[in-house]
Amino acid sequence: MSVDPEVLKALASALNDLRDKPQAPIPAGVLDALAPLVTSGMQLKIDLEASRLIGAPLVTVVEQASTRDLLSPLTPRQREVAKLVIAGQSNKAIAEGLGISIATVKDHVHAILERLELPSRHAVIAATRATIKA
Repeated sequence: MSVDPEVLKALASALNDLRDKPQAPIPAGVLDALAPLVTSGMQLKIDLEASRLIGAPLVTVVEQASTRDLLSPLTPRQREVAKLVIAGQSNKAIAEGLGISIATVKDHVHAILERLELPSRHAVIAATRATIKA
Protein backbone atom coordinates (compact mmCIF):
# COMPACT_ATOMS: atom_id res chain seq x y z
CA MET A 1 0.00 0.00 0.00
CA SER A 2 1.45 3.39 -0.92
CA VAL A 3 0.66 6.81 0.44
CA ASP A 4 -0.53 9.58 -1.87
CA PRO A 5 2.36 11.97 -2.66
CA GLU A 6 0.24 14.92 -1.52
CA VAL A 7 -0.26 13.25 1.85
CA LEU A 8 3.49 12.69 2.13
CA LYS A 9 4.12 16.34 1.24
CA ALA A 10 1.68 17.48 3.92
CA LEU A 11 3.22 15.05 6.40
CA ALA A 12 6.73 16.30 5.58
CA SER A 13 5.50 19.84 6.27
CA ALA A 14 3.97 18.71 9.56
CA LEU A 15 7.23 16.98 10.55
CA ASN A 16 9.19 20.17 9.82
CA ASP A 17 6.75 22.08 12.02
CA LEU A 18 7.19 19.46 14.76
CA ARG A 19 10.96 19.95 14.66
CA ASP A 20 10.45 23.66 15.28
CA LYS A 21 7.59 23.21 17.77
CA PRO A 22 7.85 19.67 19.22
CA GLN A 23 4.72 20.11 21.33
CA ALA A 24 2.52 21.02 18.36
CA PRO A 25 0.06 18.37 17.17
CA ILE A 26 0.10 16.96 13.67
CA PRO A 27 -2.47 18.94 11.67
CA ALA A 28 -5.90 17.32 11.46
CA GLY A 29 -5.80 17.47 7.66
CA VAL A 30 -2.72 15.24 7.60
CA LEU A 31 -4.27 12.78 10.02
CA ASP A 32 -7.52 12.78 8.01
CA ALA A 33 -5.56 11.96 4.88
CA LEU A 34 -3.71 9.12 6.61
CA ALA A 35 -6.79 7.67 8.33
CA PRO A 36 -8.01 5.66 5.30
CA LEU A 37 -4.74 3.70 5.42
CA VAL A 38 -5.75 2.24 8.76
CA THR A 39 -8.43 -0.42 8.84
CA SER A 40 -9.70 -2.36 11.82
CA GLY A 41 -6.86 -4.28 13.41
CA MET A 42 -4.20 -2.02 11.88
CA GLN A 43 -1.99 0.63 13.45
CA LEU A 44 -0.41 3.63 11.76
CA LYS A 45 2.98 4.71 13.07
CA ILE A 46 4.84 7.89 12.21
CA ASP A 47 8.51 7.54 13.13
CA LEU A 48 9.65 11.11 13.75
CA GLU A 49 13.29 10.24 14.44
CA ALA A 50 13.64 8.08 11.32
CA SER A 51 11.85 10.78 9.31
CA ARG A 52 14.40 13.32 10.51
CA LEU A 53 17.31 11.03 9.64
CA ILE A 54 16.16 10.12 6.14
CA GLY A 55 14.71 13.53 5.34
CA ALA A 56 11.31 12.17 4.38
CA PRO A 57 8.27 11.06 6.35
CA LEU A 58 8.44 7.45 7.50
CA VAL A 59 4.92 6.13 7.88
CA THR A 60 4.24 2.47 8.55
CA VAL A 61 0.97 0.61 8.77
CA VAL A 62 1.23 -2.57 10.82
CA GLU A 63 -1.18 -5.17 12.08
CA GLN A 64 -2.06 -4.72 15.73
CA ALA A 65 -1.14 -7.40 18.17
CA SER A 66 -4.09 -8.81 20.03
CA THR A 67 -4.38 -9.86 23.64
CA ARG A 68 -4.58 -13.43 22.35
CA ASP A 69 -1.24 -12.95 20.57
CA LEU A 70 0.28 -11.39 23.68
CA LEU A 71 -0.80 -14.35 25.82
CA SER A 72 0.01 -17.05 23.23
CA PRO A 73 3.29 -18.13 24.91
CA LEU A 74 1.35 -19.10 28.04
CA THR A 75 -0.21 -22.43 28.99
CA PRO A 76 -4.03 -22.55 29.06
CA ARG A 77 -4.07 -22.19 32.87
CA GLN A 78 -1.57 -19.32 32.75
CA ARG A 79 -3.75 -17.57 30.15
CA GLU A 80 -6.73 -18.01 32.45
CA VAL A 81 -4.82 -16.48 35.37
CA ALA A 82 -3.37 -13.72 33.15
CA LYS A 83 -6.86 -12.69 32.00
CA LEU A 84 -7.91 -12.36 35.64
CA VAL A 85 -4.77 -10.34 36.42
CA ILE A 86 -5.59 -8.10 33.43
CA ALA A 87 -9.12 -7.72 34.80
CA GLY A 88 -7.52 -6.33 37.97
CA GLN A 89 -8.27 -9.21 40.31
CA SER A 90 -6.06 -9.77 43.34
CA ASN A 91 -4.22 -13.03 43.93
CA LYS A 92 -6.76 -13.87 46.65
CA ALA A 93 -9.72 -13.26 44.31
CA ILE A 94 -8.10 -15.31 41.56
CA ALA A 95 -7.41 -18.17 43.99
CA GLU A 96 -10.99 -18.15 45.24
CA GLY A 97 -12.44 -17.92 41.74
CA LEU A 98 -10.35 -20.78 40.38
CA GLY A 99 -10.43 -22.90 43.51
CA ILE A 100 -6.65 -22.94 43.93
CA SER A 101 -4.31 -21.71 46.64
CA ILE A 102 -2.85 -18.22 46.72
CA ALA A 103 0.61 -19.81 46.50
CA THR A 104 -0.41 -21.50 43.22
CA VAL A 105 -1.69 -18.18 41.88
CA LYS A 106 1.64 -16.57 42.81
CA ASP A 107 3.47 -19.36 40.98
CA HIS A 108 1.32 -18.81 37.90
CA VAL A 109 1.81 -15.03 38.01
CA HIS A 110 5.57 -15.50 38.35
CA ALA A 111 5.61 -17.90 35.38
CA ILE A 112 3.46 -15.48 33.34
CA LEU A 113 5.87 -12.62 34.01
CA GLU A 114 8.86 -14.75 33.05
CA ARG A 115 7.30 -16.08 29.84
CA LEU A 116 6.10 -12.63 28.76
CA GLU A 117 9.39 -11.07 29.89
CA LEU A 118 7.53 -8.41 31.86
CA PRO A 119 8.56 -7.06 35.27
CA SER A 120 5.20 -6.87 37.03
CA ARG A 121 1.48 -7.60 36.85
CA HIS A 122 1.00 -3.89 36.11
CA ALA A 123 3.23 -4.34 33.06
CA VAL A 124 0.98 -7.19 31.89
CA ILE A 125 -2.03 -4.88 32.17
CA ALA A 126 -0.17 -2.07 30.39
CA ALA A 127 0.97 -4.41 27.59
CA THR A 128 -2.61 -5.55 27.11
CA ARG A 129 -3.87 -1.98 26.95
CA ALA A 130 -1.11 -1.14 24.49
CA THR A 131 -2.17 -3.98 22.17
CA ILE A 132 -5.78 -2.82 22.33
CA LYS A 133 -5.00 0.86 21.76
CA ALA A 134 -2.17 0.30 19.35
